[in-house]
Amino acid sequence: MPRPHAKKGMDAGRPGASGWWVAEVPCRADFAEELAAVLAERFAVGVQVEDALVRLYLPAHHAPADWKHVLENTVEHFRSAWGLPPTDPVRYGFCEDVDWNAKWKEGLTPLRVGRRLVIVPTWELYTPEPEDLVLTIDPGMAFGTGHHETTRLCLRWLEDVMGDWRGPSPPSLLDVGTGSGILAMAGALLGFHPVVGVDNDPEAVAVAEENLGMNPKAASVRFLVGSADEVAETFDVVVANIQAGPLVAMAESLGRKVKPEGRLGLCGVLSEHADSVVARYEPLGFEMLRRWQDGEWVLIEFRACP
Repeated sequence: MPRPHAKKGMDAGRPGASGWWVAEVPCRADFAEELAAVLAERFAVGVQVEDALVRLYLPAHHAPADWKHVLENTVEHFRSAWGLPPTDPVRYGFCEDVDWNAKWKEGLTPLRVGRRLVIVPTWELYTPEPEDLVLTIDPGMAFGTGHHETTRLCLRWLEDVMGDWRGPSPPSLLDVGTGSGILAMAGALLGFHPVVGVDNDPEAVAVAEENLGMNPKAASVRFLVGSADEVAETFDVVVANIQAGPLVAMAESLGRKVKPEGRLGLCGVLSEHADSVVARYEPLGFEMLRRWQDGEWVLIEFRACP
């Protein structure tokens, strides 16, 4: 969607005004796509990549008071995870356009993913088919509307894993980096039990809890603030839709959460980084079963060897 040029400077607009905040984040060109995906996931808004720059647009009415702090912390965590040196500071501006909010919401319409799951934004009406599993989602300040390729990959994968399950009881599910809670809640609707979603961002967990309140059929899901290591149980299925760098860094932590013969689905991985993720997990006792791809993004499915 075309964007007007931003007015530069911190006095060009103020939170609550009619328009969009703009943030321009300098980044090494070979990591710009990765950073763009992180910011799109974190803020659930549109981003642009221009060589060594990632530009993010955030609706002013939707932005919390500390969004710049959240943005700069997210960028710092990304650089740390990839071992990147500091770059120039983030540049901020503001765009006034009273119609942008409606246009933004136009891009988030009811979305069918896989055979039965339908993701419906809170501002949309939807009449379900008899077999539909409907999730009502408000992304808030967390990632997860189903419209990003990585979320769709994870939802389809969970549906397939559940369809192939032959155990005497339902498989348990851990969603690491739960964001809006969409994967955990979809898992509950598909029949996983118990289901736990964990995220180290308290704001994301707050959004997930709000979404859970709008989806009573997924009420059994439990959300926690923290890391995978802080979840006591092990699980039949673990899904993590994060990024290649963090997935490599937390390999041992994630590996400990998967039961023998259990499944591990790792997503948020660009196809060019998939081999490095596989190379990190195979020595830990994981056999790669399949790669699922949507555009340039890959979900890697592993089985935990007994």
